[in-house]
Amino acid sequence: MKHIKTYYVVWLLTAFFMFSCTEPFNLKSIDFEDALIIEAIITDEVKYQEIKLSRTFSLEEFTPSEESNATVIITDGAQNIYEFEETSAGTYTSKAVFGASANTYYTLSVTTKNGKTYKSKPTQLPSVVPINNLYASREVNAETGNENMSIFIGGFNASANSKYFRYEYEETYEIVAPSWVDGEFTVLNNGQLVWNELCCRPVEKQVCYNTVASDSIIQLNSENFSQDETLAFPIRVISRDNPIIRTRYSILVKQYAQSLEAFTFYKILNKFSSSDNLFSQNQPGFFSGNLFSVDNKNEKVVGYFDISSVSSKRIFFNYSDFFPDELLPPYFVDCTSFMITDINLLKEKVIDESVVYFSPNPTPGGIPFVVDAACGDCTKLGTNTKPDFWID
Repeated sequence: MKHIKTYYVVWLLTAFFMFSCTEPFNLKSIDFEDALIIEAIITDEVKYQEIKLSRTFSLEEFTPSEESNATVIITDGAQNIYEFEETSAGTYTSKAVFGASANTYYTLSVTTKNGKTYKSKPTQLPSVVPINNLYASREVNAETGNENMSIFIGGFNASANSKYFRYEYEETYEIVAPSWVDGEFTVLNNGQLVWNELCCRPVEKQVCYNTVASDSIIQLNSENFSQDETLAFPIRVISRDNPIIRTRYSILVKQYAQSLEAFTFYKILNKFSSSDNLFSQNQPGFFSGNLFSVDNKNEKVVGYFDISSVSSKRIFFNYSDFFPDELLPPYFVDCTSFMITDINLLKEKVIDESVVYFSPNPTPGGIPFVVDAACGDCTKLGTNTKPDFWID
């Protein structure tokens, strides 16, 4: 999980400042308040659980300050204690694997290096609700007429005890370099640049993979669904021209069942979050979660201690499954081949790996054609190691 970024800013920008000022206006934080940030999501997955601690930071700062050397423990209703240790600055990992159990309350306790103690309210695991159906569909946007690939969750159980959900996804896509050739440039020891059209390239650079995690808060309240209602809830919408689906694509969706209190906290948080960070808050005020200071009831604590049950499902699809015999989406970069006639400039670009060999010039002894490195070397955009879960 990414760091929470919290700003306490009094916005005093008026139309006069926005449109009439002729001199630079330096916006600064006013009444900045230092507060502890606690990011804690404990799930029913048996694993090493993780908690992150940091401090709020002002508008003029660019990175949070991690909270190190704290004592972090979780206690359950049977007085079992789960200890955490700092594995990197501000990141605390459980010393043993464990998962939250049903019908059990859990309490988080954090004692910082300055001796201040913070706790959560006792929190219980919601009932597990499996993802019944995850599927992709070719859709047309009624307003724009543009075609998209949409990923839907379906088949909700209206009788389930858990009604509130948060979603995360992790998408992985195959990258096939369209201008890959079995030839490459070589810079000899004497500095001479040579190219070989038939030199068996030693590293796989034609097919790669890249994985990207979601960075937004996606929520669903199924409280008012009827038993026989058919619902398709969109998790991800991808333009048909997006290069991430030009060959093969996979998405892993995780469904977190939440309490009403946790759902409400995330819903409010989402209103103040920026798009680059799941927990980024650019907020003019403060809203509290289920965390509090033991030593000072008036001290503000940012974050939430969330106990969630998790279910997940993964799907794969090829572009040709939904767009048979149609042109592929454009590649990530322009792959038009070109020549660099200045041999010294060509050598520089080969050494800094900004271009790769593509094909020889038809004229004997001519300068070869090159392409942007990403067009002939997929490792510029991803890894050539196939993920363990990948199915061709």
